Amino acid sequence: MKSLVKRLVILTAAAALPVTLLTGPIASPAQAAEPSNDTYDQKVKGLERLQATGGGSNQFSLSVAPQVGWDAGLEGLTPPAASMYRLWDMKVAWKDVNPAEGVFNWSELDRRVALVESWGGKPLLVLGLTPQWAAKDPAAGDRRWGAGTASPPANIAYWNDYVRSVATRYGARIAGYELWNEANLTTFWQGSTKELYNLASSASAIIKAASPGAIVLAPSTTTRLRTSARKFTSGFAGHIPKGQKGPFDAWTIHSYPTGQAGVSLEEMAITKSPRAAADKRVDDILNWQNALVDAVGPDSPALDIDIYDTEVNYGLRGPGIEPGENWSAKWDLMNMTYQDSKALGINATFWYQYTAEPYDLLGVQWNPSEPELDTMWNLMRSTGIPAVGQPSFIRYGSGYAVPSFKNCFIRAGSDCSGQRLKGIDLSGMPQLSMEFKNAWLGNANMRYANLSGSRFDNAYLGKADLSHSTINPFNLILLSETDLNARSFFKADFSGASLDGIEVLKGKFYGTKWIGARMNRVSFEDSNFRSADFSRSRWTGLSDMKRTKLSNSNWNKVELGEPNSPNNANFSGAKNCPWVKCNYVYFKSK
Repeated sequence: MKSLVKRLVILTAAAALPVTLLTGPIASPAQAAEPSNDTYDQKVKGLERLQATGGGSNQFSLSVAPQVGWDAGLEGLTPPAASMYRLWDMKVAWKDVNPAEGVFNWSELDRRVALVESWGGKPLLVLGLTPQWAAKDPAAGDRRWGAGTASPPANIAYWNDYVRSVATRYGARIAGYELWNEANLTTFWQGSTKELYNLASSASAIIKAASPGAIVLAPSTTTRLRTSARKFTSGFAGHIPKGQKGPFDAWTIHSYPTGQAGVSLEEMAITKSPRAAADKRVDDILNWQNALVDAVGPDSPALDIDIYDTEVNYGLRGPGIEPGENWSAKWDLMNMTYQDSKALGINATFWYQYTAEPYDLLGVQWNPSEPELDTMWNLMRSTGIPAVGQPSFIRYGSGYAVPSFKNCFIRAGSDCSGQRLKGIDLSGMPQLSMEFKNAWLGNANMRYANLSGSRFDNAYLGKADLSHSTINPFNLILLSETDLNARSFFKADFSGASLDGIEVLKGKFYGTKWIGARMNRVSFEDSNFRSADFSRSRWTGLSDMKRTKLSNSNWNKVELGEPNSPNNANFSGAKNCPWVKCNYVYFKSK
């Protein structure tokens, strides 16, 4: 086993384009809700709630290629054991089952349901792909699935009749229903999020009436397309009434990372890191989870339902010109995927997919001629998930409660350089040593945040609230150095902040507030403090205020140390100093 786990063969052949990921990051045309103003702590609370239910009996499930156990002499081929098998790309969609109004052809679906039962599992059926006769827009749809397939129905009664007929016919034989496939892509859905939400709500009620034990899954979202995923999730989940969980038993995602995730060029050699590829998947999912928390709020019951990942693989190329990659580190990737799924609160993860023979759409191949994944699969199903693959380094605490604001992940060592983060609320943020170089942080809220070890080189923090923050020169755990040489702190609020050992040269602090701040061994040489308010601030240690600009500054009841003591500040050369004599030694208070 160990030799298989450690084996990493570098391949350069690119995988072909996966059929479900050809379309670019285009979201529903509905207007997305504005991101919430939740604080760092509230975001963590919501994410921990969403991620609290990972695991479950349906954790190990499969998508299987259409030819497995079917035609071309392969009827006897049986895939690895799984709790559920997802039925998709098998000519069992709405357009196949219901070719005309009031007409149903059950032959293909009957055979597929019976086949899955012969394997010892239960089907998860994907609903959708509107037949052209029922389409509101008969031209909407990708040519591979047919005209009209991405359209809402012209009449919801057509949809209701279809769903009712399926659920009534199969009852408990079908374990669950995914209410639409990859609805954030115009390839599959070109209606509004409101239209889709109405379809999902109606279908859920019909399914539960016919089969109370069936699992109803929300329409799936592709997480690799982060902007699209956030926009669609904000719009769709935003229709859930406040205080309700929504008409689903689980949220649904497809979590393929980008094709060359984990691949890098180092010293003219291509290297592959399974952990880096898996971490890219984790970040994609975190981006989606944050969008969901933003849409429903951190206290919403909608965060208490399950999460299903019904398609995942690695190295899949596209959309657009994104290249693909073949992977031989199959054990590591499968093991890491299920480790991460459990920590992320994902209750069922469907590996995409088991095939009858090599299939160039996939970066990780799993078929009878390459059975090495069978051993890992069976081991995980029988004994749990052993930590064979390296766990992610980006975990927060015991899980992945990592808040994100816009495109910035708030976690240890995160690089948010150059991002526009106006008004970001990081109040209460722990010591994370983040990089904010060239970032726009105007009006940011960093009250009670520990900014030690974080870097703000050339960032803009005009009117930022840094009151009661803690700023020390180093983060001793991560060995990172604090950099407060921002472009500007115009009218920023440092009231009650604690600064120790900080050095800023030529800082722009016009109109800043330092009321009640505690300064120890700070250096602000040549900085501009015009109209700053230092009232009731306390200065200890040997501080440097040489050549600072202090016109119109307020120093009421400031403690600057006793004469001839080591607790003093050097104001030599300061302009418009508020004292009669500005030199090395100052009295305790003005």
